[in-house]
Amino acid sequence: MSKHAAKHYFDEQGRLIIQPYYISDLAIIYGINRKTMCKWMGRFPKQLAQKEGKHFSIHQVRFMIQKFGLPSHGMAV
Repeated sequence: MSKHAAKHYFDEQGRLIIQPYYISDLAIIYGINRKTMCKWMGRFPKQLAQKEGKHFSIHQVRFMIQKFGLPSHGMAV
């Protein structure tokens, strides 16, 4: 039996929780597959190439929201 808790990307009001995310988390948030997320991010190599470990920083997540738009709670899988 798995002991992993479900990830929560949105708060009770349906707003995105801004925090460091893996690329797979970002794909889920935007309702797209990981390959498409990589393509979107490939348009901004200077801003998104440097990750903090395996996560994208809060600053980078905010940058993506600015460029890709604010995802809504209804988009998440």
